Amino acid sequence: MADSNALYASLLAADEAGDAAALAAVAWQMYGELATTAADLGALRARFRVYVAAPHARGRRLAPRGARPGACAAAA
Repeated sequence: MADSNALYASLLAADEAGDAAALAAVAWQMYGELATTAADLGALRARFRVYVAAPHARGRRLAPRGARPGACAAAA
């Protein structure tokens, strides 16, 4: 994934230079980066749904906020 600050700087430079082709190219690249990010988030959501629906996740409860990993909930 390209650095968003570098893309923004390129976008500003193309705009200041009045270079319509470069401006369109950078804008299109930024649009592509956003679409990739949205696709990555969609895939992450799908994996989470699969995990939650898995048999090992059933009957499990989330630990209380601030609980230490591996600590016994009954002792708290």
